[in-house]
Order: sequence, then C-alpha cells, then structure tokens
Amino acid sequence: MNKFAKLLPCAALFAFAACVPAATQAAAYPERPITWVVPYPPGGTTDVVARNIAQAMSKALGESIVVENKAGAGGQIAMTYVAHAAPDGYTLLVSDASLATAPSLYKRMQIDTLKDLQAVSLFVTVPHLLVVTPALKVNSLSDLIALTKKEPGKLNFSSGGIGSPLHLAGEALRMETGLQWTHVPYKGAGPAILAAVTGEAQIATPSLPSALPQVRAGKLHALAVTSPKRVSVLPDVPTVAELGYPKATVFGWVGLHAPTGTPADVMKKLEGAAAVAMKDPALIKRLQGLGADIMPESGPAYGKLVEDEAVRWKKVVQAAGLKPE
Repeated sequence: MNKFAKLLPCAALFAFAACVPAATQAAAYPERPITWVVPYPPGGTTDVVARNIAQAMSKALGESIVVENKAGAGGQIAMTYVAHAAPDGYTLLVSDASLATAPSLYKRMQIDTLKDLQAVSLFVTVPHLLVVTPALKVNSLSDLIALTKKEPGKLNFSSGGIGSPLHLAGEALRMETGLQWTHVPYKGAGPAILAAVTGEAQIATPSLPSALPQVRAGKLHALAVTSPKRVSVLPDVPTVAELGYPKATVFGWVGLHAPTGTPADVMKKLEGAAAVAMKDPALIKRLQGLGADIMPESGPAYGKLVEDEAVRWKKVVQAAGLKPE
C-alpha cells in the first residue's frame, strides 16, 4: 500500500468532519436566545399577544425568546430591521396588518415586504371595536353618526398613527357610515386608547384585545365590533354588519415573519414550534380571554393572507387619499 492509500481514511474523516457543521446547523437550532421584534410600543395588542405566545414557543423550542419593541414609521423600522438581519432564525418580526398596508402607504420603502420577509406562522386574528369615551353620552352607532353629522369634525378620532391598523379600521368604518371626525394620530395603540379613556379623543377603533380591559372597567363604551359575528367576551355588542354596514367588517392579526433566505429546516422548526405552542390550553385560554381568535396557519397560508389583504387595503388607502406624515 502506498503512502497516499494510507492517508485516504484520514482524508475521508476530515472531509466528513468538515461537513458536520452544515448538516447539523438546523438540527442544533436554536442554540441561543431568539429575538422577536414588535413594530409598536409596549401595551398594544400585537405586543401583548406576542409576549404570551413567546412564552409558549420558548418552551417548544427549548430556548428563550426576547421581545423587543422598535416602533415608528408605520412598522417600517421593525420590518426593515428584521429584513436586513442575518437570515438565521434568531431575529424575527412579530407581524400584523401593517405588513399588508405599508406598501400602499409608503412609496419609498427600504424593503419589499412581500419579498424580503417570509411568513413563518399566523397565530391569531382579532376584530376591532368602535369605542367612545363615556362622557360623550352616545349609546349606539346611529347616535354617533347623527352627532358627527350635526357637528362635523368636532369629535377627535385617535389612532396608532397614520396608516396604522387602528387608523385603517376607522377609515373603513368612516367610509361606510359617513362618520365625520378629526383624525389625531398617536405613536402606537396604547397612547391612542389612553387618549380615548382620558377624553382627549372621543372616538377610537382599537383592536378588541387592547381595548377590552378599559371597556370592562367602564372607561370606554363599545358601540360595535368589526368581526363577522359577535364575540363571546362582549356578547351584547352588535357587529357592524348587524347595524347595516357589512363592508366595514375588518380584522387584524398577529403572526411571525423571518428574513427571506432563512434556511428551510429552521423555518420548519419555527413553524412546528408555533403549531405546538398554539395548542397549549393555558395559552389558548389567555388569548381567548383577550378577545383573540386562535387561528394557527402555516407559513404559505399566512403569506397568501398577507398578499390578499394588501390588495384590499390598497383600495381603502387610495379611496381615502391617505398619506403618512
């Protein structure tokens, strides 16, 4: 046997060893904490839902999940941050309807939300509520419409920012009902709801989970819900469709996206962990108590939802002539 033949077993061993890291990379994922980036300040629906789900998913993955808030520019700051992050599964976007609305609102985005981010999983869908400050003393949507027509522009409508899900839900309702108000954008859902509670604004259309505690406490009065059917947590609140405005039926959602290019095996692990987490009885109870509908969907199905909603909201943005500040 020549000396080259004697070296073959060693050469094969080194070649195998060189291949092991690549082959086991996905199998070892995750090996360190994962960061979820929320595009809003703490306290809103997206943030609250994300933090609850993160606890359950961290158990399924066997690694901690750190939730960070990067608010601003209608979600663009968070979207861009995640899209430009290493596609390794360690920096993920907690995504919501802003992913579908941003392309219509912002003409000079740094990323393409439908190409530079890929869907991992849909978690929940959430309706919006039409709420008013109790001091307004209106008891129905028809009362509110009559009041705004009598004094157009006098009442302030608070939202989480121009083009935010709260704003667009309100615009969809306004376009269908003829409500006339003055829009006052705030930096996030939390401040927008607080404005309605304090009377700084008189009207808001927050997501149900974020407004539910204030409604239950009597600090906000719910006139309608935008879901297709009444919700169990507020059974006495009628739907907009019941009140004669079916086209004002809208819903938001909370899901998870990763930078495009994230390895398929990592995406599969994340999607699998999401499926396991969303079957956790304790998590389901907490989310349903918030008013969210448990709606786990695969990455491809969630991606299709975002594409379809982008088409819908483009029409609303154009009809309302919305332009972000």
